[in-house]
Amino acid sequence: MNTMFLSNTVQPLVFESAGESFDDLIKHISNNNKTVNEKLLEHGALLFRAFPVNTPAQFEQVAKAIDCDLKNDYLGTSPRDKVQGTDFVFTASELPPFYPIMQHCEMSFLPNPPKKLFFYCHIEPPYGGETPICDFRKLYEQLDENIRNEFEAKGVTTVRNYSGLKSNSSFNLFELKKWNQMFLTDDKKVVEQKCIENSIEFEWKENDSLRLVNRTPAIISHPTTGKKTWFNHTQVFHISASAFEYAHIHQRQKRMKTLFYSLFTASIIPIKKLFNTPDEQSMNMKFGDGSVIPDAYVKHIEDVIWKNLVVFKWQKGDVLALDNFCTSHGRLPYEGPREIFVSWSA
Repeated sequence: MNTMFLSNTVQPLVFESAGESFDDLIKHISNNNKTVNEKLLEHGALLFRAFPVNTPAQFEQVAKAIDCDLKNDYLGTSPRDKVQGTDFVFTASELPPFYPIMQHCEMSFLPNPPKKLFFYCHIEPPYGGETPICDFRKLYEQLDENIRNEFEAKGVTTVRNYSGLKSNSSFNLFELKKWNQMFLTDDKKVVEQKCIENSIEFEWKENDSLRLVNRTPAIISHPTTGKKTWFNHTQVFHISASAFEYAHIHQRQKRMKTLFYSLFTASIIPIKKLFNTPDEQSMNMKFGDGSVIPDAYVKHIEDVIWKNLVVFKWQKGDVLALDNFCTSHGRLPYEGPREIFVSWSA
């Protein structure tokens, strides 16, 4: 396989087909598994492009060739559906097309997050819908030292609120899915056991709603290399994050839709802060000691992320592998059809 770079960064390292068959691809990855994983560890992201990966089942084979320990348990927040005919492949997200997904390392708020993530492009979107990535090792290095030190000293608390089973409210910009959609059960005892197993504090609230709280470090050392990396969801769950994200997106896409949502989120945030306490928001991030994370800190984090963001247009058959302990991912708003599938390993 030949290699090339998509940009002047070291992410992702691109392996481009020179006419190999699908079987050749699987054989090459399997026979050179150690080298492939060393490259993933070094670069944080690998992109396999122009290979004949045509179905979710074939994508699953590619992911297994890189890491055979795939999993299908999911305790994240984005709505996902399992793909028929596979054991470990899911839709990347069922969020509306206009909704941006901010940069994050998958399930960073859990004690045992995925080690690797795999994405597959089945239908490339005609406009937008990229899955940008960012090296969170660089983010850690480039953050304002005082802000970084405060996060490192205090850690973070993640708060999520889920609607009850009988809630009739529809999904909107801020509301999460119902708790049974996340835990795939209506049995509260099963939910409580899963929370205990994953160090999640839980509280049943009025109208059968559920509050989940995670207390974790904001920064970790990579379990293999020991290199420090930003590893939390502040730039995703903080109430001010979406407005900062939309402002960056509008600068890139120059679409009236993103301008509208940027203005909308910027205007609605003060209203939400007025009528709801921080922990009553659908999502909230605060420091580990319970103190407020200033909006200015979130803006700074977003600015550094976008400074290091790598954005590339999906092509049919692309397979992207990420080291989840150092490389984040997200999603830009899009128009038209788009099918991106995801898998992950323990």
